[in-house]
Amino acid sequence: MVISTKEKILTALMAHPDEWLSGDQLAQQVGISRESVWKAINSLRKRGHQIASRKNRGYQYAGSQQLDELAIKVTAGTGFDGVIQVTDQTTSTQDLAKQFLSQHAQPQLAAFIANQQTAGYGRLGRSFYSPGQTGLYFSLVLPNPSNDLSRVGLLTTGVVVSVVKVLQRFFPTQDFGMKWVNDIFLNDYKVGGIITEASMELESTSASAFIVGVGLNLTTATFPRGLTAIAQGIDPQARVDRNRLAAALLSELVAAYQRYPTTAFLPFYRDKSVVLGRAVTLQVGQRTVNGTAVAIDDQGGLVLKLSNGQQQSFTSGAVTRVRRA
Repeated sequence: MVISTKEKILTALMAHPDEWLSGDQLAQQVGISRESVWKAINSLRKRGHQIASRKNRGYQYAGSQQLDELAIKVTAGTGFDGVIQVTDQTTSTQDLAKQFLSQHAQPQLAAFIANQQTAGYGRLGRSFYSPGQTGLYFSLVLPNPSNDLSRVGLLTTGVVVSVVKVLQRFFPTQDFGMKWVNDIFLNDYKVGGIITEASMELESTSASAFIVGVGLNLTTATFPRGLTAIAQGIDPQARVDRNRLAAALLSELVAAYQRYPTTAFLPFYRDKSVVLGRAVTLQVGQRTVNGTAVAIDDQGGLVLKLSNGQQQSFTSGAVTRVRRA
């Protein structure tokens, strides 16, 4: 694969974020002329990259406020070798991923990232508020060579754990929780959600690929009236490099998927659960189930103690209400 001059320059700058690199250093490192360095710097600036320049010192990378597939690719390095597509606005990144799969007979690793979604959605078709500049919304296509669906419950729970572990690195003072099966909570407010959909093979019940959608309200300060009581941004005052966060998430998710199916993450998931020991209402299709959440089983299922004293495990559905037992 041919690496462009812009990519080489950006790689060099991002590898030394707090240092000044002279035009001569960059030219020598990349193997181009100083004029080519200057042209590449200007091109990167037009893409939204903040690159300071100072006489007798050179250039220093200061990040980017815009999502940029080149920056994500450079930061992820060998951690993510799939297709990366970034768009400013789309209905849902899940739609982009499904369109991509429909155009490729053989599923391949790919990520679709948007600055804003106009029709983002989660489980049960519920909308996910996805304003521009303050969140991160992406869908990840994960090929499923085995076509097996029997342990898919471990996939969504594993994805949630991976996302939370990355968020803890970027927001080390925040104490995140997880609401079964796919919501990320902070201080009793939802700050993120995950949806896992399968690309089904025709005339079979097997899945050729999974489409994992992740929505995060990072610095979102205002929400529509109907959401203000249940949702918030992680930290509206924070400065978050979304390109670095996206790269870290993609790398972590790919690494975790290579271990799928595994139960190694379940102790962390249980420890961070906001439903265990609580009375919950679970919506399973058209059926509503009330009970006390007593366990997360080894398939990622939610075990409820029902009013008759019996325990039942659920591998699908959505918790719509949590209250003290």
